[in-house]
Amino acid sequence: MDISNQVNSKGWLSLCYHYIRPSKDIDKFQRLLGTSEAEFHEHTKILQQNFQMISLQEAKKLCEGKLSLNEKHGMLMTFDDGLSDHYLAAKILNQYDIKATFFIPTGILEDQLPATPNIIHYCLADFGIESFIDVFNKALLFYQLKSENFNLAFNKKNDDQWETIKKIKLIFKYKLGHINARKIAIYIYENLLLPKYPDILNIMHLTENQIKEMLEMGHSIGVHTRSHVSVASSNLSLSDFNKEVVYPKKFLEKTFDTEIIAFAYPFGEKEDCLESKKLLERTNEYQMAFTVEKIVNKIDTSTFELGRYSPMSTDDSFNLHRILKNIIREDEMI
Repeated sequence: MDISNQVNSKGWLSLCYHYIRPSKDIDKFQRLLGTSEAEFHEHTKILQQNFQMISLQEAKKLCEGKLSLNEKHGMLMTFDDGLSDHYLAAKILNQYDIKATFFIPTGILEDQLPATPNIIHYCLADFGIESFIDVFNKALLFYQLKSENFNLAFNKKNDDQWETIKKIKLIFKYKLGHINARKIAIYIYENLLLPKYPDILNIMHLTENQIKEMLEMGHSIGVHTRSHVSVASSNLSLSDFNKEVVYPKKFLEKTFDTEIIAFAYPFGEKEDCLESKKLLERTNEYQMAFTVEKIVNKIDTSTFELGRYSPMSTDDSFNLHRILKNIIREDEMI
């Protein structure tokens, strides 16, 4: 399945992982969707076979034309959301001598609060849709936010669970507004997750000490906003933009005594990301910014619109390899 002889050496790809889950027999949150630990090993092996693995600093040099690849495309591995799972991923990659980048929502450290999407994921995984909606509706009443735009209901017999989950995510991402979405998420966290799991923050997210260990392994970190907000679609005020995008860089640099050069847009779709010009109009703090557009990154790709592919829970190593080959083929046809 080697693809090295099919490609030129001009570009590099990147992967964006989220959950890396232990085997089902020891996973306390079995309904969380992600890549299993065993499958992650297989992903890593096939990537090493078919790509030239690169670090964030090497990716930056490729963007600047200061580094050339051999016969294979480059591959940068990244991880979003600052999940506790990533401590395991960092140790696994260290075994393979691969240096990855972990994008941190700094609220997990600054505020000692989980990122909004991860609150939703863990609540749904442990309590189910009906309990989640019940507490969600109580939160709306508490904050006097009842509206037809936020209506959620679920009947096991008649409703599709995946469509309902999709609707929940869209309400939090776009309809509530970023301020209300955060208030509602924290209410749900404090009234559903926290009473059952007093240590849930450390179950969900990386600790400061774990991040320090990961940096000692040679991995890099970057910013993923403070609370995991859709930057472009949220119409952030200057104050909120600085709070979510600018200040987190300074916080990470001070906390971990490391240079932060990269930012990853939460969610990462077109509607969530600023065009390069608009980002630079607001801040010049970063040298790189990542989306989840499925592209090959080249020297003429904007360093503020870099693409990544997010592996699905259904992507075994064979499917992942096929998808990456297709991304390369599509690029060669342009």
